[in-house]
Parts: sequence; C-alpha cells; structure tokens
Amino acid sequence: MVAGIFNKKMKRGIYSGALGVTIVWLIYMTFAIITRNAYANLDQFAGLIFGELGYGWILFIIILLFGTLFGALGGAIGSGLMIFIDIKRMDQVDNTQTREEK
Repeated sequence: MVAGIFNKKMKRGIYSGALGVTIVWLIYMTFAIITRNAYANLDQFAGLIFGELGYGWILFIIILLFGTLFGALGGAIGSGLMIFIDIKRMDQVDNTQTREEK
C-alpha cells in the first residue's frame, strides 16, 4: 500500500507495489535459503505435493508470484485511496470557494 500512496496513477501504483514486494521477497527467500537451508523445507513440501523430491524451485516461484500479486493489490489499494482522497479534497476546495463567492 505504501508504494501506491506515492503514485498518482493506478498503473504506476500497481507496478511499484508488485516490483517492491517481489524484490523484497526474492532477497528474503534467497537469504533464508543461504543461511537457514530453507530450500530443504521447500523441497520436502513439494515432495508431499508432487510425489517426488526436486520440485522445491516450483514452490519458490509460486511464493514469488503470490508476493507479486499481493504487492500489486496493495499498490492498487494505496493508489486508489490517494486518488479518492485527492478527489474529495478537490470537492471540498470547490465547495468552500462557491460559498465564499456567494
């Protein structure tokens, strides 16, 4: 949502939210694989789903895709809220100007 707040267009909010969350999750998961051997857990879980070991990379990609989708959703929500707030603020400015002119 934070990425969308800084963008005035919905499209840019979606892109920046998706890109930000994807990069952060890629760094986090790579760090976890290197330091805590998280790939073994991914591989075992994939073995339960697919019946064989060696498919942990599929879960890695699925996790990144879900992160990308949730980042895009957050960016869209943040950008939409800012667009909505700007519209309401402009309406208030228009209403106060018309009252002063009368």
